[in-house]
Amino acid sequence: MNIDPQELFGKDYEEFHEVDPFNPQNVVTGYVSRKPNEYYGALIITKVQYEPVTPQLIMGSPKMHYPFSATADGKRNYLFPSCKSIEAYAKLDGTNVLAYYYEGRKGRFLTFKTRLRPFLRGGRFGNFPAMWEEVAPQYFYIMRQVMHDHNCNLSFEMYGSRNPHLILYGVPLAIALLFGVSNTGRILTPVDLGLAGSKDYRPTTPLPLVRRLAVHTKDYVWNYEDTQRELEEDLQETEGGLYTGQEGAVWYLKKASDGRTVQVKLKPGTIEEIHWANDAMTKNAILTTCRNAFENTDEPTVEFINQLLTEEFTGDKVQENQELITRCLSFVVEDMTFRATVLEAYRATGKAIEIVGKAEVMRDLSHHFQQREMKRVYTIIAGFA
Repeated sequence: MNIDPQELFGKDYEEFHEVDPFNPQNVVTGYVSRKPNEYYGALIITKVQYEPVTPQLIMGSPKMHYPFSATADGKRNYLFPSCKSIEAYAKLDGTNVLAYYYEGRKGRFLTFKTRLRPFLRGGRFGNFPAMWEEVAPQYFYIMRQVMHDHNCNLSFEMYGSRNPHLILYGVPLAIALLFGVSNTGRILTPVDLGLAGSKDYRPTTPLPLVRRLAVHTKDYVWNYEDTQRELEEDLQETEGGLYTGQEGAVWYLKKASDGRTVQVKLKPGTIEEIHWANDAMTKNAILTTCRNAFENTDEPTVEFINQLLTEEFTGDKVQENQELITRCLSFVVEDMTFRATVLEAYRATGKAIEIVGKAEVMRDLSHHFQQREMKRVYTIIAGFA
């Protein structure tokens, strides 16, 4: 059987040839999709350990969209299909990690990937394999069982103050299961996977689950906009330009026609404006894209940021904002570099701030940073610790 990447992904894909860090004996070759639809981040694996294998399509965490289009005056035209019901879940703001299996001549291998890479990768600005190994292995036995029983991959969010994005969390590092996805593209909620009760959402295993907010059977537009208002009221901007509260929600629409599940996203007005603003490219939208780029590379270029932005904006709009994009990328690179430098200096002290206290650690670090930087240094260390 042959799978043509261009037939599935159009021109939006790249070839890869990488060592699987969770199965380091394996060098894996294939293609990764960047097409912003159900194939977003999907893989076609063609070789394992330099040996050709039957091509394997691995579906990832699909690109989600809003359930409306907007006119120039801001009016929304909602496009909800006929649904049996809608399950609403919290949207977490971290790094998406997909658990999946692939096959080689010597067996079947469990591994993990970020959205646009074939595997989790480590770098100066974030050692994602190491972070995953901290919080996930105790649940591997449950993952394997669920993936076997439902013949699916599992999508997680790895979030917390040590993996900062736009939302600040009170935990250093944690994971939560979001959903399952089969390699035919079928979406499975935690309830579909048997990991929680359908009525009370009581967990059936120790595996951490994303929080379910509600189940809707009618008044979809009213509930959508009411949830937006509630989330907006809870959202608070911090001094550093980040937010406390909830990034948004994901609605899982059970279609009446065929029973399949469709995902749509919901965000409070402030966050929605950052990510998507009627084709108006805001500074915060670019900054968020630049930060997310570090999940895929340690050295994101303007060209790479342009590619990511065209998933949400027109090519003309991206070209119109090249000067702003360049400035935003420079700002984020400086911020990420400073964060990495601070954490390297903190580790070099050999001290834990939660044990020896703030004063002793900051005194040691004052030899490495200017006085005006110390507040920023403490914020980074406190979040890491």
